[in-house]
Amino acid sequence: MRVRKFAYAGVAAALTATLAVTGTAYAGAAPAVTAAPVAVAPPVISADVSMAHLQKLMSFASASNNTRVIGTPGFTSTVTYIKQQLDALGWKTTVQNFTTGGKAASNVVAEWPYGDATHVVMAGAHSDSVSAGPGINDNGSGVAALLANAAAIAQAKLVPQKRIRFAFWGAEEQGDIGSSYYVSHLASGESKKIDAYLNFDMVGNKPENGRAVGWSLYVEGQSNGLNAPFKTYFTAQGITVNPSLDTDDRSDHAAFKNAGVKVTGVSSVRSLSALGACYHRACDDLTDVSSTSMGLASNAIAAAVWSLAGA
Repeated sequence: MRVRKFAYAGVAAALTATLAVTGTAYAGAAPAVTAAPVAVAPPVISADVSMAHLQKLMSFASASNNTRVIGTPGFTSTVTYIKQQLDALGWKTTVQNFTTGGKAASNVVAEWPYGDATHVVMAGAHSDSVSAGPGINDNGSGVAALLANAAAIAQAKLVPQKRIRFAFWGAEEQGDIGSSYYVSHLASGESKKIDAYLNFDMVGNKPENGRAVGWSLYVEGQSNGLNAPFKTYFTAQGITVNPSLDTDDRSDHAAFKNAGVKVTGVSSVRSLSALGACYHRACDDLTDVSSTSMGLASNAIAAAVWSLAGA
């Protein structure tokens, strides 16, 4: 989150072995009757899956002067890793290259090739960090949670009613450049096909100062129903969420909102004034995230994406 100035075959066993996907069996009334489709329950994703991805992102930062900011090997390695993971899972990926401030950056956009392409449920997270640190919570956490979901969808061989599209944005920390570039370069009419955009920025917070993690939903989602599956999930976990995090358009949902797309998102912060002691600092490393939060985030995303896409 920026400051306003002011697997399957190709995924390591540690990632795939921890996925458990459940479903509901259908028994037809008679052999001659064709069974109607039945909704598949969302997956149960172990926190180990997303934590394994975070360990990889940390290794890229460690080899790049403790940063994954655009224009560094840490960012380039992150982009390569994301694409490799998604390609191995059977997602159709596109790398969208652009420059900002004289530095090269990239978006990775991945589409699960099933469902109605005129009705898209899109989820995104920014893949870059600030120059001051490795960005493991901000926002390796969102990247890792989405990759865990990509693996779960692939393992389930999901055939949803709507098309599912994941995006990993570059240069968010420079002012939401990657997501703005993507939206501005959509072909005419393509933004109208996006039924929902869900943003995940800083979902790995750990408890601090004796206070529990404060989960929040973006205020923009209140009036359009997108928050319903998130609320259902967190309620089932016994967690009360802040239903109105005022993001001040400080992340990648802003470009979609401005284009008329319905948006919301989830963050593991109580408010923008409580972003954590390591926010945008060198200590935003693996010690700055909670595996419990990563598990909750991954499964909250699954609940929402599967519900909204008509899995």
